[in-house]
Amino acid sequence: MAGRLKDPRRNWYSISVDTLRTLGVLLVAAGLLLVGARYFHQWEQKALAREASRVIDEARGKLDAYEQIAGADQRKVFEEARGLITEAEAAYRKESYRAAIESAKRARATLGSLFEIPSDSGKGAANFVTVQGTVEFRRGENGDWQPAKSRISLEPGDYVRTSSGSAEIVFADGTFYTVRANTLFIVASVRGADGGEEQSIRMDYGWVDLSTRTKPSQIATPGAQARVRESSEAFVSYDREAGKGRFGAVRGGLDLASSTGLKRSVGELEQVVQSGGQLSAAESLPGVPRLSEPADQLEVDFDPGLDRREAGKLALGWEPVSGATHYALQVGRNHLFVDNVIDVASRTKTRATLGVRGEGNFVWRVAAVDSDGVQGPWSEARKFRVAAVSGGSGDGGDASGAVARRAAPDRTPPQLDLEDIKPYGTVLIVGGKTEPGARVSINGEPVEVDLDGSFNKAIQMSREGWSTLEIRAVDSDGNPKILHRKVFVGAS
Repeated sequence: MAGRLKDPRRNWYSISVDTLRTLGVLLVAAGLLLVGARYFHQWEQKALAREASRVIDEARGKLDAYEQIAGADQRKVFEEARGLITEAEAAYRKESYRAAIESAKRARATLGSLFEIPSDSGKGAANFVTVQGTVEFRRGENGDWQPAKSRISLEPGDYVRTSSGSAEIVFADGTFYTVRANTLFIVASVRGADGGEEQSIRMDYGWVDLSTRTKPSQIATPGAQARVRESSEAFVSYDREAGKGRFGAVRGGLDLASSTGLKRSVGELEQVVQSGGQLSAAESLPGVPRLSEPADQLEVDFDPGLDRREAGKLALGWEPVSGATHYALQVGRNHLFVDNVIDVASRTKTRATLGVRGEGNFVWRVAAVDSDGVQGPWSEARKFRVAAVSGGSGDGGDASGAVARRAAPDRTPPQLDLEDIKPYGTVLIVGGKTEPGARVSINGEPVEVDLDGSFNKAIQMSREGWSTLEIRAVDSDGNPKILHRKVFVGAS
């Protein structure tokens, strides 16, 4: 009809309340997502900033710690690490935290390549300290045999083999091994009585001497297992062809179990003999001889112009050991007694006279042997030095042609150079060189010095964190040379 009123709802759309409610929820959710994303980004940036700060601080701390013990040949590496840390700090200030982390990690890895065992080395890892003669190692069952050198690391599953050589090896827990010639063993890591990891080796054949520190150490032979107690000195030998082993304690003790279930406790200066799966009762070892003459570090003059029959003589003497019927005597040119000039086990007297026929630096030691042929521990080692002189038998000489050197004392301190200090958990391996004949100690602990003056020493630190090493060398005239090095000790 012409007069019909227009519908006021025309061109309007009808929207339900449910639809409006859904749209409202979506808008709120979108707003929350935007707010959440903003706060997540802020949280992520703060987390990256904390991580970057931590890694930069760690790299800077390593730089400060290791730079004090670096050799001149390592300065280039330190400059590279310092540059990377500077890059990391600049990226941090620009809030480029990922770049800062990457640069700091590269700096840390650069420093670690010089001083640290790789982080995946495992708890059973060990390090060669000193190597003399032919010593080899192999990575696992299928690796190639390689020459061993000082500071090469060993992992669980690695093999060590000596033929005509000998080596000193330190484990991360401070256990120190001297591996004698003709020995083969595998580095292992086993579960201890308390459920924790303990250092271990599995011997195939040969002889090892070891000393433990704050933790026990385990040694297995075919058919027997020994657990050397903490703070002990012991030895283990195994003859593969005869199927026999020896387990002895010089200090402290060890606990022994065979594959047949037999158990033995071995105390100080005792040993147990293994034969297959059988174990003997503990029996006493001969005592340790005390050396009497000459004094350690004696210097002897030698006149090369004399006839060999008139050459000088040097007497070596030691105190008798109760129950000993004869003695073993070794005179060598290094403290591991490889390629000895004298190696006998039949001395019935407590004295031996050496013919002095040439120059050189020498070291000697003695062990007692009882009536059953059981040899006890070696004595301390002493050194003497023979130097040629001209002009007859020398001032104050005698018909022997050899006299103790009595030159006027000088007042010049001995040479003392540190070549390397390698942190290894709570153990530090310190290498260096002094003049031949000088005595060296580190934090009061005596150091075995080779006859050419070089030394490598594994030092067990009592605590983690910053410590100071005092390295002292004293020459034959009593002149001291002292070095101090600040070191950082981390956990193993």
